[in-house]
Amino acid sequence: MTAANGNVISEISNGEKRTYLKLEDIPLFLEDLFIVTEDQNFYEHAGVDITGISRALLVNSQNNDLEQGGSITQQLARNVFTHDRTYNRKLSELYYAYQLERKKSKSEIIELYMNAIYFHNGAYGIEAASQFYFSKPTAELSKAELSFLAAIPNNPELYNPLKHFDKTKKRQERILKQMVAEGKLKQNEYKKLVKETIKLDLSTTIDLYPDYVTYVHQELKNLVASSDGLTKSLQSSDEATHQQAEVELNKSVEKLLNSGVTIHTALDTKLQTQSKTAVQSKIGVNDIEGATVVIQHHTHELVSLIGGKDYKKNSFNRAYQSYRQPGSAIKPLLDYAPYIEETNADITQLVSGASYCSNSYCPKNYSGDSYGMVTLKSAFSQSYNTPAIRIFEKTGIEKSFKYLDSFNFKKVSIKA
Repeated sequence: MTAANGNVISEISNGEKRTYLKLEDIPLFLEDLFIVTEDQNFYEHAGVDITGISRALLVNSQNNDLEQGGSITQQLARNVFTHDRTYNRKLSELYYAYQLERKKSKSEIIELYMNAIYFHNGAYGIEAASQFYFSKPTAELSKAELSFLAAIPNNPELYNPLKHFDKTKKRQERILKQMVAEGKLKQNEYKKLVKETIKLDLSTTIDLYPDYVTYVHQELKNLVASSDGLTKSLQSSDEATHQQAEVELNKSVEKLLNSGVTIHTALDTKLQTQSKTAVQSKIGVNDIEGATVVIQHHTHELVSLIGGKDYKKNSFNRAYQSYRQPGSAIKPLLDYAPYIEETNADITQLVSGASYCSNSYCPKNYSGDSYGMVTLKSAFSQSYNTPAIRIFEKTGIEKSFKYLDSFNFKKVSIKA
């Protein structure tokens, strides 16, 4: 999830990390590494490497294992379409590999492959692996670092750098030696690369501005529910219908997030920090709570949202989950707009700002003062109460409240 300035403010996952890279953004050296070590006949075969399969059958029979071997296209099919560890899966894998070769170019397949393969610790694809293990993008990795990462997918558990760093390093050296044998690397460069120190710099998950992020999560769910036609079922009073809709919605949201989607927001990070400071400083350390919502007027974008004095992610967010008396914020919608619309009044029209009483109802201006005749513009800008109630009465209660219908407020009603 990104802020308005493009900076990442939250990484959303269920433990899986995915960032898709186009082939032109992936170093050619890495492509060569995978082709040399995993599928030397990649650009010649039609999805199935018979030599590779024969070698895999031999290894599998010796080790009683089903994971060895297969072309790059087969491995892509395995990662994307088939997951059970059976020989039936192998047959499905061959079928999907064949279909991939029919419908995708070799460039598209190798691009998909390098974005789909598993690098352990929740990292899928080279960019996610680069960011996780080295805290930098793939484009900034050295050849030694690229080859170190390329050592992992062959057996992610065995070559998990966090547990078996030495084994990963030894495999890196072996695949670099293969690169020399295939004429993809000079001997002197090989010696230099194997001597280069590999220093892991593990990234930490970014999760900033919890007030705003939590709201965006909810907004995302609402959008998915609407897109999937689940909104009505989610609002159903029938518990079974509601629960089933929730299950379907959660699956759709999870699928969307796992696809590697980026959510762009209008968050102004500077304003968010200022809003947080303002809420905390104005309310103080007492048990009073508060919230802030800031909408950029000319763009209609939500640029800041504070859910409480010391809001924690996924806790009760007062900015959008609580209901409160709207106070003077309702005046433009309930008083001034209906009155001006119904009477064609000019903002220079005068209205009394003097004291007001009707039966036992005696609202006062915030200052407690009584004003004389004031213009509608002045009454509105100063948020005087007695002029507002007077024009409200002139428009009429029923007619004024009708103007609120299009806003779909959930808990606004006329009370006797």
